Amino acid sequence: MDRTQEIKEAHPWLSYEEVVKVILYHHQGSMWIQNLERDKLERSMEAFSKLVISKSRKALEPFVEYVLGVYYNGVDEYGNQIEESSRDESFEHRWNKARAILLKSK
Repeated sequence: MDRTQEIKEAHPWLSYEEVVKVILYHHQGSMWIQNLERDKLERSMEAFSKLVISKSRKALEPFVEYVLGVYYNGVDEYGNQIEESSRDESFEHRWNKARAILLKSK
């Protein structure tokens, strides 16, 4: 079974699109912020999946809301994509804030 399916089974309230975005969030930060490659990236992704699966819905909801609502929300009021350089918070700041929300939740 792949990560997407495992997380979806543990949290059926999430759509597949939401699960993919949650996984992609971690993958992006692992590669671009932590500079992980191949084996370390794979281990990091596995650990992240286990962490997400282990969380209750109540604990996971604030993280998912932040990832979907702030981390990926790069559109203006007209639906146009906002350039990363024009965003209020940097990619790294948004990634670290989402990580803190996830790790803090019980």
